[in-house]
Amino acid sequence: MDERRLWAIVLAGGEGTRLAETTWRMYGSALPKQFLSFGQSRTFLQTTMDRLRGLVPAERVVVVVAARHVAIAREQLAEFEGVQIVAQPRNVGTGPGVLLPLCHVLARDPRADVALVPSDHDFRAPAKMLQALTTARRAVRSGASMVLIGARAEWAASDLGWIVPKRLRRRSPVSSIEAFVEKPEPTVAAGLFERGALWNTMLCVAQAAALWELARQHLPDQAALFEEYARALGTDAAPSCLRDVYDRLPAADFSRDLVAASQGLRVTAMDGAGWSDCGTPERLAAALAGFGEALRAPEPFPEQLRTEAAPS
Repeated sequence: MDERRLWAIVLAGGEGTRLAETTWRMYGSALPKQFLSFGQSRTFLQTTMDRLRGLVPAERVVVVVAARHVAIAREQLAEFEGVQIVAQPRNVGTGPGVLLPLCHVLARDPRADVALVPSDHDFRAPAKMLQALTTARRAVRSGASMVLIGARAEWAASDLGWIVPKRLRRRSPVSSIEAFVEKPEPTVAAGLFERGALWNTMLCVAQAAALWELARQHLPDQAALFEEYARALGTDAAPSCLRDVYDRLPAADFSRDLVAASQGLRVTAMDGAGWSDCGTPERLAAALAGFGEALRAPEPFPEQLRTEAAPS
């Protein structure tokens, strides 16, 4: 019997820098959008967990958040019995943001497969997203180390990352990857769109152990530090060890420094999901139709918060 089980890592550690001014105008707070509802009945984080219910039980979900957002995460996730919330002491990019919860998954289930799921994205057709995750998991179970999920592009976006699949002779829902292109110039984006390239969503499924090996290859300094923490997990020394690790931890970007640097990865196209990263006021307004006026509310954004929200 195949003992490999599917886990999910929900990425909720972002600081909300891109939309800080928008969320201040709407809420009087620069709280990251994953913890906000924007007039809906559920926050982005809760909606993400709702979507995963049929795929992964809550006790096999690890949610990574910033340390200062632990209390609100616990409040919003209280209904999801068994979910694990892991706090990162500081934000040093999506590379460590993935490796920290991955430590916890591997400690509990070394043979796990793991889905990486951002917590602040929107899908007009969530079932299509789950279908793409299922396709990716099937390929991983068949031997692929990691399968990325690229959204079928709806326009020539120049502020998103792109994945260029290789064209295969045989029909398959999963293909190898020709190239990654990060935030191309408009003319380049137009060419990618014409070629049928995909938007990089950061959604993916991987063998957890294989993902760790990729981190050892491409993020060796970060992986070595997290291995120190992994050895301390389950002991009284773990919290102080984690603080010490983050004091020494270099920043890294998961997509740029690990994924794009790796060989042999696969990609599957997510068709008809209506994916949006809601990363700009315009894309957020489009995803939350009817709330565009709220996004343009006139309250000033405090200069102090503007400085705090600026990317370092």
